[in-house]
Amino acid sequence: MNKAAIANMLVSVNAFAPFRFLNRSKLPILTYHRFSEREKFGKTSAKALETHLEYLAKNYRVLSISDAVRNIREGAPLPAGAAVITIDDGYLDFYRHAFPVLKKFGMPATFYVVTNFVDGKCWIWTDKARYILSKTADETLSFEIGNVNIERRFTDRRSRFNAAAAVNAELKKLPDEKKDDVLIELAKVMKVEIPDLPPPEFAAINWDQARELSAGGIDIGSHTANHPLLTNVDAERLGSELKISRLKIQDELQYDNVNFCYPNGNVSTRESDAVESAGYASAVTTEIRLCENNDNRFLLPRLDAEPEMHRFIQATSGFDRMKKAI
Repeated sequence: MNKAAIANMLVSVNAFAPFRFLNRSKLPILTYHRFSEREKFGKTSAKALETHLEYLAKNYRVLSISDAVRNIREGAPLPAGAAVITIDDGYLDFYRHAFPVLKKFGMPATFYVVTNFVDGKCWIWTDKARYILSKTADETLSFEIGNVNIERRFTDRRSRFNAAAAVNAELKKLPDEKKDDVLIELAKVMKVEIPDLPPPEFAAINWDQARELSAGGIDIGSHTANHPLLTNVDAERLGSELKISRLKIQDELQYDNVNFCYPNGNVSTRESDAVESAGYASAVTTEIRLCENNDNRFLLPRLDAEPEMHRFIQATSGFDRMKKAI
């Protein structure tokens, strides 16, 4: 019997309930990115999300990130059995496929958007490699980034996206100003032209949709203006990314407070201090664990909301973290 089958069996007998009880004073902050109508590689289907929310409705009280942060800021205990839902980037597929499901359950969530992406001024840069390798007529990739040569053979959509993930992993190591040059070179090698604006598969919401989301219980947070890895930019660029994005959200949505999400989770003391100084209310990272009452509100950990239900239940219960500690 494989691990997934064992985990599904444990779910069927409610074996993770004791871990959920032991961790009831801790807060699972869940992370989503992309959504689809039906099952699709790299995305959470509307059906999978509905299953997640059914589980949360039965076992947790879903709060907004602002409510949770208020407790942390005031030194009050986190509400027992609470959870928070967050979504990164600003993709249109959240509005189309996830927002209707959240409305059905009446659950709040925080949608961290890249403001120039919503303005129609830029791509989420990691999508450019995905686009190039999905559109190329070539069946193989051989491309050098820095001192790393990436070689892949394409057999299906998944193999192309896995190759793009390998490319993006190396691009993340470069200074921000160099990554676009490398992507242009990759497009040239693979004989693909990159559109100025992202095609429908990689499209963003617009501000009218952001206002509709906000009116429907979705808090709009900042994910910077252009989605650079903040540890790869200088102090001037760091400040401008934070300021431009916060002011844009406040201007468009009339918010007093804006919450923040670090692109790729890249953060050091310099970045967290800059986020606080820029006037944000909180910031979330990609550190994978349950949030605790004494956590720094500018370094809040999160959990990946994996589509498979057994993985989702294990993660939210705190079982994964406790297992690693043994």
